[in-house]
Amino acid sequence: MNKKQFIIALLAVGALIGTGGSLITAEIVHKTGDQEFCGSCHSMEPMAKTFKLDIHGGQNEHGFVAECVDCHLPHDSVFGYMVDKTIHGVNDVFKETFTDTSKIDWLSRRKERERFVFDSGCLNCHKELLDKTEADNPKSLQTHAHYKKQLEKGDPIQCVSCHVTVGHNGQLRTELNKTNPEFSFISK
Repeated sequence: MNKKQFIIALLAVGALIGTGGSLITAEIVHKTGDQEFCGSCHSMEPMAKTFKLDIHGGQNEHGFVAECVDCHLPHDSVFGYMVDKTIHGVNDVFKETFTDTSKIDWLSRRKERERFVFDSGCLNCHKELLDKTEADNPKSLQTHAHYKKQLEKGDPIQCVSCHVTVGHNGQLRTELNKTNPEFSFISK
């Protein structure tokens, strides 16, 4: 084998390994982002249960089902997505393995929803929302126009600032209260 053939063979092997590695990585990323995978941890059961009841969880006329990562990871860039997925994945495995997840106050964490839901995910599917000029619901048009103005001013609000219960059919608080009640009643 001469030098030219060796280089071509080396490039072909490199391309095969690179393509194979990319396909395997893409499959792993896909398989570790849906409700079935995310809901397999005990601490995520209430979230998975209420997600299945939501329009984003398949309760819609189109049969569309979002994945957990569609909302809970940023979609601004592939690099940012992969970095956040890795960080969140390592953190989740660590928490599930080495901490008592029953002591996590999930109800108070809901107040931090802007940290855990990314507008880039919302707008990935609802991109036409910001450019609408007619709507069945004028109030919706008005509030989304306000959102767009805030973005343009550099003082954004987030989708979940208004859509507080999105993704969980408004049932997450109720479901979380079943295992860890917000209030206790003391009878006299």
